[in-house]
Amino acid sequence: MTTQARTQFLEAGMRLYPQHGYRVSVRLLAAEAGLSPGMFHHLFDSKDAFVGELLRQKYGEGFERLILHIPAGAPVREKLRAALAFVAFFTRDNLPWVHRIFADSSSGAECVSAFIKNHGSRHVAVLTGLLAEGIENGELPPAALSQYFGFIMGGVIEPMIVASHLQSAGLAPPLIAAEFPYLISNEAVIQRIDWALCALFGNQHPQEKP
Repeated sequence: MTTQARTQFLEAGMRLYPQHGYRVSVRLLAAEAGLSPGMFHHLFDSKDAFVGELLRQKYGEGFERLILHIPAGAPVREKLRAALAFVAFFTRDNLPWVHRIFADSSSGAECVSAFIKNHGSRHVAVLTGLLAEGIENGELPPAALSQYFGFIMGGVIEPMIVASHLQSAGLAPPLIAAEFPYLISNEAVIQRIDWALCALFGNQHPQEKP
């Protein structure tokens, strides 16, 4: 019963967090889970502990799939393309989570900030590791990894985050608002990835679109 109840609370949190974030109440979680608030306090040391576990579970599932998505033994460009595509699509499919996590951290939710610091940036190590591999084997010219990382993330991921935030706030310029569905589409994401990789690697060995 304890394991099942814990799962029910975490599943309820998965449904509620994108809308309510850290401020979600124990009472609302209990109602969503079909359990009592007392059971929540029996299972979790605090709401901070619950939110931290929830975020680790959500991110952990995605991170495990990211690692499996990178083709072992492939050239760096191909591995980087696969990793970028996964991170981009995971971000796109979880934009409400992304916005809520950063909002909660900015509002002082220490458990959320701790998650970002200790767990939520493992994909950064994967991407910068691939970039470092490219530099080491001569596929990329020497440069600061932060420069490479900022370039690819700014070109591929950031447009979705910024545009979706402006869109939800009703502040998107007319062109962005009209083309937002295309901006986050698979086709547009892959095109931005290929543009970024062409800029970094040149046109040698271009990859086919998936």
